[in-house]
Amino acid sequence: MRRKIWVLVIVVTLLAVFQTVAAQGVVWTGQYYNNAFLLGQPNLTRQDAAVAFDWGAGAPAPGLNSDGFTVRWGADPYFPAGTYRFWALADDEVRVNVGFAFNPQIDTFGNPKVGQIVWADVTLTEGVHHVQVDYRESAGQAYVYVTWANLATNPTGPNFPVPQSVSGVGLSPWTAQYYGNVALAGEPVLIQSEAGLSHDWGAGSPLASIPADNFSARWTSLQTVDAGTYQISVRVDDGVRVFVNGVAVINQWGPANAVTHVAVVTLPAGTHNFMVEYFEAGGNALIEFSLQRQGVVAPPVVSPPTSATGTVVTAFRLNVRSAPNVEGNILVKINRGETYPVIGRNADSTWWQLNVNGTPGWVFGRFLDVSNPSVVPVTDQAESPLDNQPPATGFSATPVATVNIRSGPSTQNAILGQIARGISVPVVGRTANYAWWQVNYGGITGWVSARFAPLDGTASADAIPITAP
Repeated sequence: MRRKIWVLVIVVTLLAVFQTVAAQGVVWTGQYYNNAFLLGQPNLTRQDAAVAFDWGAGAPAPGLNSDGFTVRWGADPYFPAGTYRFWALADDEVRVNVGFAFNPQIDTFGNPKVGQIVWADVTLTEGVHHVQVDYRESAGQAYVYVTWANLATNPTGPNFPVPQSVSGVGLSPWTAQYYGNVALAGEPVLIQSEAGLSHDWGAGSPLASIPADNFSARWTSLQTVDAGTYQISVRVDDGVRVFVNGVAVINQWGPANAVTHVAVVTLPAGTHNFMVEYFEAGGNALIEFSLQRQGVVAPPVVSPPTSATGTVVTAFRLNVRSAPNVEGNILVKINRGETYPVIGRNADSTWWQLNVNGTPGWVFGRFLDVSNPSVVPVTDQAESPLDNQPPATGFSATPVATVNIRSGPSTQNAILGQIARGISVPVVGRTANYAWWQVNYGGITGWVSARFAPLDGTASADAIPITAP
């Protein structure tokens, strides 16, 4: 009799746990620290019903800092077997680790993605699994949200509120599914997460096991945007369909030779479901997707053509700007190996004006190989602001991955450009804590993270002048 009672208790307990997880009603133990590194004894330990907080500019509780604090939450929920999608949204940094081994599935520590929903898929066996969430607030607004769902339930995404500090278009990753046929049929050959949806495979394919012709792909993503009118632009070879919240806004399912399709949608503030379907029939394979908030922009005026052309030679992705300087708005992006008519230049020929499929714009000359440059007229009298550049130090750094050049030594500063992996750049300064290098790349002076751009050879960081705190 006693055994039956214990069995009954265990069954009831498991059912209760299962129902709690299904409702996301997990009880978390939260440890709050008045430092940025989760060090020492927590200043506050409490039970939290969910990792879902928006503290604004305030503190989590009396006695805690409003800036420069960290939190670690831990819970041990029960999961039925399956693949789960974990989502997180934070200002400033968040890390999600499933299991007791330290192998974070989501980690924006050192690379904040403020206002962007980040996610990861985790396959779990049936049973109890430890989930740990680490959070760091540096300054300004403070919010953090974490949740998950079983992919077998076809979730549409997290129902996170949109804090007031979230603005612009989210840059959440895409889930890519590749098929060895043109009909998106059967099981995908490859499923992977991708940071962006722009690929130029040329005459090749995404993977050796996928044919170079007659393949298809589907990308899905959740993007967080402000309320407004947005332009979706997708350039493809061959067919494409774009769905926003389940509604087809572009449907060009047929052969095409690098054709650009455009749709305009009005979206309320919040998170929206995007899906892009693509097929490649034959020849070259290409897809470029962009989502931009619309403003009042005058129709472009394209200068008369010349006999000169420009080919991108030293940049993987090159920004085409509205003016011949790095402050110009980015109009479109072009790829290495692409060639466009050159219609103008600035006074010292450091910037060239291209006609990119009807859009006139400026690119920095260091990245371009221009044919017949003598026939190109001067269409802007400005010269590049190369004066007052910091003196060279003789040291250089080489990125181990594509890195952003920023206007200041922080991920909160504006992006001026990018440096591709393996390209060595002169270092002209550093921060006092050695975390950022100031570099001069193609006339652009800006900052790159030392974590992703180590110094070359035996260079001594102490010999580099401190040019920022």
